Formats: sequence, C-alpha cells, structure tokens
Amino acid sequence: MINKTPEKLRKERLIYLISVLLCVIILAVGYFAATDGGKSFYAPPEGSLYLRAKVTAIVDTVSEYGEDGELLSQDTVFEAKITGGEQKGDIVTAYQNYSSYTPFNPRTVKVGDSVIVACFEGVENWNFIDYVRSDAIIILALFFALLLVLFGRKKGIKTVFSLLLTVIAVVFVFMPAILLGGNIYFWAVAVCVYIIVMTLVITSGLSPMSLAASAGCVGGVLVSLVLTFITDAFIHISGNADPHSIYLIYIGDGLDLRALIYASIIIGSVGAVMDVAVDISASLKEITAKLKKPTMGELFRSGLNIGRDVIGTMSNTLVLAYIGGSMCSLLLYFYNNWANAVYLFNIEIIIVEMLKILVGSIGILLTLPLTALVSSWLYTRDGMRAHILSETSEEIGEAKDDFAEMLENAGTFGSSTEKNDEKES
Repeated sequence: MINKTPEKLRKERLIYLISVLLCVIILAVGYFAATDGGKSFYAPPEGSLYLRAKVTAIVDTVSEYGEDGELLSQDTVFEAKITGGEQKGDIVTAYQNYSSYTPFNPRTVKVGDSVIVACFEGVENWNFIDYVRSDAIIILALFFALLLVLFGRKKGIKTVFSLLLTVIAVVFVFMPAILLGGNIYFWAVAVCVYIIVMTLVITSGLSPMSLAASAGCVGGVLVSLVLTFITDAFIHISGNADPHSIYLIYIGDGLDLRALIYASIIIGSVGAVMDVAVDISASLKEITAKLKKPTMGELFRSGLNIGRDVIGTMSNTLVLAYIGGSMCSLLLYFYNNWANAVYLFNIEIIIVEMLKILVGSIGILLTLPLTALVSSWLYTRDGMRAHILSETSEEIGEAKDDFAEMLENAGTFGSSTEKNDEKES
C-alpha cells in the first residue's frame, strides 16, 4: 500500500470539506432564491388544528343499521392524549365516523393507536383524520441508512448525506420555486445539475472520475431538455395527465402543467443517467490505470463497448419505474378502452408515460458517448493520468487492508470457536 503523508492527507480532507461546505451553501442560497428570501410557500388553513394523539379509551359506539341488517354508519367516540404541539398532554374527546357510502373506510380505532385528530373553526368536537404512518417510514429509512453505512462504510456515510441533500433540494428548492411562480424548466435543470455535481463530489470527491461523470450527466440532462421542447411541438399535450394535476392550475396564476410534466421527466431520469455515467467513467478509469499509455481512441471505444452492456438494464429501470408509478391509472384506462386501441394509445396519460420512458432512455443513450468522450479525453492528459495512477494505487491498498481485516476477523472467530470446542471436549 502507498502510505499518504500527513500533509497530503490534511490537504485532501481540507479540499473535501470545502467541497461539501460549498454544496451546503449552494443549497441554502438556492432555497432563499427559490422562496424569495425564505418566504413560506405553504400556510395551513386558518382556524384548523391538526395534532398527533394516542387513543387512551373507547367511550362509546353509535351504530345505524338498514332493514336488511347492513351497517350503514357508525360513530366511535374515543379519548386521546395529545402527544405533540402546544396542547401536548391534554386529553380530548374525538369522533371517528364510518359510512357505507364511502368506498374506503379506515379501521376502527383501538386503545393504543397513534392517530391524527383535528379541530376546525366553529366546531367544538375533535375529529379523527387518519392514522400516524410516518413513524414506520422513518424507522424504515433509518434501517436503510444503517445498511448503507454497514455495507459501504465511509462511502455509505457519504451516500446517506448526499441522499439527504438530494431530498432537501427537491422538496425545499424545486417545489417551492414552482409553487411561487418560478420558471419550471430553469429550476428543474438547476436542481438536476446540483444533484449530479453534489452527489458525485460527496461520494467520489474532486477527482477526474467525478468530473467526467458530471460532464456526461449534465450533457444527458440537457439533451433530455432539448428533446422535451422538440416533442412538445408535435404531441400537443395539455398537461392534464394526472388525476390531481387539474387542481394545480388554481395555485397562484396557475402552473404550467406541460412544463411540469417535462420537469418530472428530467428529474425522474437523473438517477439512471448518473448510474450510466459513473459506470462508464469508473470503468475507463480502471482501464487507464491498467494500460501503460492508452490513447483517447482506445478509451472511447472501450467506453462504448461497456455502455452496450449497461443500456439494457438502465432502460428497463426507467420503463418499470414509470409503469409501476402509474399502475392504477394505466389499469383503469386499459380496462375501459382495451377494445379501442386507436383511442387507448392516444390518451394523454398513456402518451405521457411513453414520453417519460422514451425521452429518459434517449438521455441515457446519449450520456454514454458523452461520458466516454469526456473520460477518454480527460484520462489521457498527463497530469490527470498521474493522478489516476496514484489514486488507484491507494484504493487497491485500502481494499487489501479491508480484505486483510476481514480475514483476520474470520480467523479470530475460527480460533475462538476451536478453543471452545476443545474446552467442551
């Protein structure tokens, strides 16, 4: 293993910390720019109060039956202890209603259930709204983060951090920006570029590989954006491709639903585009380290050959992701219009899903040669090649250390087991 000098280690850590700090600062600047100085883009309805509570007792149940004995409605009266907010600790009486005319009714509350209760202006009673489900999601997310750290170690910690910043960028920058009337195309591209550069810098550091992958990813995103403008002139979509999209036209001056669809295409394909770009740039980095002096043409051809093995799974990833996300709507349209194929395959929601798949897949395909071209040019520069050789030697040494540690632990476990067996015998 090539041991790094303390000065080199300090320099690398300082550069990495500055890079991470810049990512956080850019995100904060983006938030204040998107929200016009931190202005709230959502305000809860006046006179309404939603609080978490835990059911402590079932007080009464009032039921109404039809002539045939069918349960028509039922009011469950229960006491609940508020577990959050200014009224934390208060005991309130709340009502849960069941109606046979409602297609989906929640399960009747039981003692110990965590629920959300609400009190509305002009109404004295507290009402059951829904069950608290976010706790289970948080636990699952923490378990996912733990697995990332266990398997990825330092890389896993960096991945968790980059995922957190990605979610913040979408939820606290992109969403408030468009809800407050910002240009959807601009903010979609800006957030995507930020996610690409931030993720690669945090997970791989400032290296030739992350630089090449970033350039390829950004190129793929820009190609997808150009394709959206071109297809918009031919397919004549209105933007009403979702059961809830029609309500967005009443927000502010009305959102551009067509732009929102194209933004969802770009953002939805970024993950797959990054996978492809990293695969190509990392593979060419290894080839560069193994060959004595590869030419730009050799590396470019190798990148294209590697890309041919990647495109199949990446395209399937997009197809299955988009189909799975719209499964209920697709099933309904197919059920109602299966006999009329001419109409079925021209319904806007079907066309939009096909558009997402095709534009995203084309973006992936064009990311391959772009990343291969940038990587082959970058890796054949003398300074970059020397950096790659040094970096690869250090990674091999670290991998050997990890493998040796694993064998040592396995040997320790085996020897302790043998000693225990000897004691028992």
